[in-house]
Amino acid sequence: MRVRDYFMGKRIAVIGLGPEGEMLADIRFMVKANALVSVYDLKTEARLGDTMMELRSLGLANCICGSVPPDDLLDMDLIVLSHEYPRSSSFLTDARKKGIEIEYPETLFLKLTPPVTVIGIMGACGKSTVLSMLAPMLDTATESEAEQASFAVDLESGDGILPNLKRMKSGDIIAMRIPDRMVPEIHALKWSPQVAIYTTVPVPNSYKETPFEILQYQTYNNYVIGSDHVIDTIRIANPQVKAKMLRTKGSSVPEDWLAPGRNIFDREDAALALQAARLFHISDESAQNILSRWKPLRGRLEPIKKVRNVEFFNDTASVSPHATIAGMAALSSNRNLVMIIGGADKGADYRELYPALAQYAHTLVVLPGSGTMRERHAIHKLENIAVHSAPSVEEAVRLAFDNARKGDRVLFSPGFEAGGMDGSRIERGGRFVRAVRSL
Repeated sequence: MRVRDYFMGKRIAVIGLGPEGEMLADIRFMVKANALVSVYDLKTEARLGDTMMELRSLGLANCICGSVPPDDLLDMDLIVLSHEYPRSSSFLTDARKKGIEIEYPETLFLKLTPPVTVIGIMGACGKSTVLSMLAPMLDTATESEAEQASFAVDLESGDGILPNLKRMKSGDIIAMRIPDRMVPEIHALKWSPQVAIYTTVPVPNSYKETPFEILQYQTYNNYVIGSDHVIDTIRIANPQVKAKMLRTKGSSVPEDWLAPGRNIFDREDAALALQAARLFHISDESAQNILSRWKPLRGRLEPIKKVRNVEFFNDTASVSPHATIAGMAALSSNRNLVMIIGGADKGADYRELYPALAQYAHTLVVLPGSGTMRERHAIHKLENIAVHSAPSVEEAVRLAFDNARKGDRVLFSPGFEAGGMDGSRIERGGRFVRAVRSL
């Protein structure tokens, strides 16, 4: 069955546009495939801003902001959820009872894709970095092959997930970033990636019962790629995993393969990408050429500016404590960090963050938000670290600069989701960058 035939005439409810409007590309694709698409989002029209203008131009069957009427969903053939909304959402109760199909873009994509080889990239942090390194390597392997193509699949790219289906064919190679909360959803499909890359050991919210459970359906000719720590943890936690285990070390990537100034975490991510590339017979020479031209992704340990011998880094994509810890470890030397953290609550466990803050930073500037409010007592009980509160990103930059010493680094790595005045991670990162450049 052609993908277009699957969507044609289907009544589809899309719930949530994503923090950065990530769902727009998928919505556009389904409308062009002649589906009858209705969009619902709990955010108001005012909060959605410019996104509303684009939605109105798509030819939707319906668009409701500020609520999700449960009765509307009972007339649908398919419900597609943004990552913001769990299957347990109350407005889905009756739709679940009626047996209406409920999917996320990733699960729907995997159900509809032809037989392909999927490289799944998982872990608390570094997924996008590994994907950005690996994708161009895979392109070099397939660019001369008329029978095979490669695709980088990532909802956060802005290109959507479902649009890839229209060009995909059997035998293609898919490099796919799998966010933590999607891992249990994909495991429920009784499916495993043929090549599983782990940037870190899974965090608790990325599995339902046991770590690495998504590897359950791998076979003996599949692969798992990870550091010594990851592979050792797999052997202890899931000794029944059938796939071949491939270990990587950042030191295996020569320093001159990456541009000057790259940290050890960049080399570790490069080692993961390189090991995966070798499975597809990509030469080290081609990989080196790509890595030498690789640049850090925007909003991910992105160097912004040096002001009076104080360096500023934008890590606005950090929405978990594990990502913030990794960022600090990459940049800190003798507690030379001034940290800016805080934001909206997403239910993460921050207990590991607090000792790491005291280890790597001497000053902490805290932004407002529901997550910050939940953690305020633990934050203000920190010892051996100065804690300041700031009402805005701009004021946080000023406070951080005032408390920085010569040779320090100011790292904006929130560890919480964007919220309040910062409607998205991109918006808050942009405000940080503008504030730094105005110093």
